[in-house]
Amino acid sequence: MLGQATNFGRYYSTSTNAKEFQKRTFFYGQDTWRLTHALTLNLGLRWELYFPESVNGPGNGALLNITDGYLHVAGEGGIGSNLGWDIKKAKQFAPRIGLAYQVNEKTVVRAGYGRSFDTGVFGSIFGHTVTQNLPVLGNQELNPATAISNVFTLDAGPPTPPTLSVPQNGLLPNPGSQVSSSARNNPLTFPTIDAWNLAVQRAITPTLALTVAYVGNKGTHTLGDGDSNGTNPNEAAINLPGSFSVNGQTLHYDPSVASNTIAANGGTSTQNMLQRYYGLSLPACKDINYKTPNEPLVTGGMCGWTSSVAYRGDDQNTEFDALQITLAQQFSKGLAITGNYQWDAAFDEQSGYYTWDHSITHGRDSATRDQQLTAYGSYDLPFGRGKQYAQNANRIADLIIGGYQLSGVLSWAGGLPFTLNYGESSNNIPGSAPSFPSKVGTAHMKLNLTKFTGSGTGTRQLYAQQIPCAEATCKPGAAGNLTDPVDTAAGTGVFVNPGLDTIGNVGRDTYFGPTFFNTDLGLTKAFTIHESIVAKFRMDAFNAFNHINPGNPGGSIESPGTITGEGAGGAPRQLDFSLRVQF
Repeated sequence: MLGQATNFGRYYSTSTNAKEFQKRTFFYGQDTWRLTHALTLNLGLRWELYFPESVNGPGNGALLNITDGYLHVAGEGGIGSNLGWDIKKAKQFAPRIGLAYQVNEKTVVRAGYGRSFDTGVFGSIFGHTVTQNLPVLGNQELNPATAISNVFTLDAGPPTPPTLSVPQNGLLPNPGSQVSSSARNNPLTFPTIDAWNLAVQRAITPTLALTVAYVGNKGTHTLGDGDSNGTNPNEAAINLPGSFSVNGQTLHYDPSVASNTIAANGGTSTQNMLQRYYGLSLPACKDINYKTPNEPLVTGGMCGWTSSVAYRGDDQNTEFDALQITLAQQFSKGLAITGNYQWDAAFDEQSGYYTWDHSITHGRDSATRDQQLTAYGSYDLPFGRGKQYAQNANRIADLIIGGYQLSGVLSWAGGLPFTLNYGESSNNIPGSAPSFPSKVGTAHMKLNLTKFTGSGTGTRQLYAQQIPCAEATCKPGAAGNLTDPVDTAAGTGVFVNPGLDTIGNVGRDTYFGPTFFNTDLGLTKAFTIHESIVAKFRMDAFNAFNHINPGNPGGSIESPGTITGEGAGGAPRQLDFSLRVQF
């Protein structure tokens, strides 16, 4: 109603023919040695030889170097078409090692290690980035200084975006108060996965085998959980070191301080002043071609950047460890069945606030369940000609009772991790930091799944509650002593407001949602119409028992934890019928 715009962003382009190119060459060699009668070794080596990407003409691409503050423009001032970026090719070797040792005729030990590279996504290695920077494409981004301020009024409209001429040296000072620019590592780093395993396989009977394995991997220079665009080095800090601040004083977030000011103790409510490149001085910000932005307390030589920096460096980490047990029964009297159990621990990091504190963003992978049990198999029913029962059935009887096979897959898994959040705690920290509550007691999650509820139109909604409750009174469907989960006055709450400039201690993805259960069944009937014509009828029932798998609750401790949808992989029962004729 007041015509105040609180955020604004748009793209604008000065070029329509900018293109990227990249040369890639791959080499691979592998060999297998039978070192002894019981030991076999497999060695392989892959060399993924990448070259820095280039563009199709002068001025048709640029990259921001966050150490000097310049957009390095391709083909200008002696800067090459590859923008001066480099790749350490000696680090692109990917070894593969496999080992198998036969202890005796019933036992085999296997081990392996391998390294793999990936090109990343959204321009971390190639494309999308160099041609989406000035002078080719501008990403105008206007952010409010405080939580209640605006960036312009509708009657005045947004400011005209910058269109800058490239200096003769090809170094364009980044106008970070007006546009969001993109950056990469130099030298470039590639997402890397190191994976290893150790397994012991034992034949219990001629048709029954047991395998126990440890499987692990480590991701380096990867994207984090739910992250597709890297990190933002210009995100606001809770406590900003004096070396980055506009007055050389250590600053901290305090929403009670008047906007665009700094209190005597270093408190400020202006989140821009807590950003890394607001008060920092870089070579580009001292350049004669740099126009110091008109921002509060920013003086000559300071950068005054208020827009984000899209740093596509793929500099986060992942880790995975699992115990896997497999019991496999090969075909015996028409039965084949395999059962797998996995216990695992998967962790990664999120991009928000990562540039200030890696430990805060570290947590369980939100898409990985900590336990999984899968059983699958098939059974040829023992009826019909040549089978255990009705061996001498005539042709008509055999067509009716013979040729049936029953198959199925049963899956059970633990819940998916989710994060608790608290709206009040977000008032104590800048918007870049996660708003976790703090935990002063022990809390568990109990699922209370109710029946379907729907409106008069016949639509239905899954409704459930996952309620935090105190350990001593944790009962299904009861909230224990947590009528108000945040009750600092009474001193009985499990969760409390962490306080000013503090991120709560519950951490990311520390609670688990509902478990997952699913059964798929299939029935196949095969029969011979003629010597050369065979027909097969099949019926499949996906989610045969029509089991509802609830999704995770929203995570707010200020609500009852309503679940309004099914979990990942869940779906209503589906029946499929098919007929195949082979001739």
